[in-house]
Amino acid sequence: MCYFSDESRRKELHGIIDEAELDTVAERLFPHALKLQIGCGAEPTLFRQLTTVVARAKQHSVPYVSLTTNGQLLTKTLLADLLAAGLDEVTLSLHGLTPTTYEAMMPGASFARFEELVALLAEAKRTHPALVIRLNYTMNSANTDELNLLPDLLRRLPATVVQLRPVQKIGESQWTDFSLTTIKARYDTLLTPLAKTLKAQGVTVLMPTKADLEHLDAPAAPLSEALQELTYLNIEPGRGQQATLPRLSFGDLLRLLLGKKPKEEKSTHSVTKKLAYSVQ
Repeated sequence: MCYFSDESRRKELHGIIDEAELDTVAERLFPHALKLQIGCGAEPTLFRQLTTVVARAKQHSVPYVSLTTNGQLLTKTLLADLLAAGLDEVTLSLHGLTPTTYEAMMPGASFARFEELVALLAEAKRTHPALVIRLNYTMNSANTDELNLLPDLLRRLPATVVQLRPVQKIGESQWTDFSLTTIKARYDTLLTPLAKTLKAQGVTVLMPTKADLEHLDAPAAPLSEALQELTYLNIEPGRGQQATLPRLSFGDLLRLLLGKKPKEEKSTHSVTKKLAYSVQ
């Protein structure tokens, strides 16, 4: 469901952040960061200096460092090193709860390896109680019904947070069905009872309301775009030397709060439509 599944797009996205770029990012940006999110698109466990990134963030007092991964390459040794470096959260991408759907949603991934990962994360939680384990589940027409299996999984995997995200078209991808019909149809009969069940298990559930789903295709509000501009900055290979703080000025934000337009239009860092999620 990600643009990384598009071969032509993958050809445009290449390169490795070298040590000099990492130093620049750490020195210029980390002192201002409230959170460092590693990953969300590419697979960060492919990066050999991953533990160094976490360590640099903590050296610059970044309060919260999170890793988003499919977990297929997350070994016991790597996870131990990341935790020792100061990792606060593992966000696990999970888009199917049966072998067939799991492996279809993440080509090349192994459900058997996922089962090993469940045990690995459960052990890490026992030895590092402060570790936050989060599941991100992108719902579509093929995997929404499998969410009824989630409570059983969470009896083995001590997740703190589960986010149920509707599928969105954020670029060309192997997945082509972006209809929300199935999600809307299952909202009252599956999603609402599921949120209640998980809450009873001590899990925080983030999910859009039905109204949020209806507004998914609406244009983004200018103030919402402005807040994203101020709080989110994407760093990619080759951009570290030019890394600066977000471009939106405080004056632009003030004008938006007053219902006025910024002096000039600003582009967002991502084509993903930001949703307000209800906290269950």
